[in-house]
Amino acid sequence: IRSDSSQVVNESIPQIYTKATEMRHIYRKIDKLEAFVKMVGNSVAGLEERVVKAETDLGAFPSTFKKILHTISIPSFLNKSSSSRQQQAHYEPPVLFKTEDYFPCPNEAPY
Repeated sequence: IRSDSSQVVNESIPQIYTKATEMRHIYRKIDKLEAFVKMVGNSVAGLEERVVKAETDLGAFPSTFKKILHTISIPSFLNKSSSSRQQQAHYEPPVLFKTEDYFPCPNEAPY
């Protein structure tokens, strides 16, 4: 029994401590990954809102189809534009995150 106790104290406890330290490191990585996923989700939700607003403001009918239809003499209902379309706001692209900011690759050379 003493030899078993000595083995536990001398070998197993240091191994358990090492594994516990490794697990804390893994937990920190998981926490960072969860925060990143949440940030990406919020970013995607914001972009979806902007797309829906743009489609509402401008109409969801693609302009390339309008151009094609105009060349083949489609009735004038497609030519009508609402006053909101005439007063279009200046487009500002959204600020997007860069994956490299969250997952740097130290071994890769910059572009």
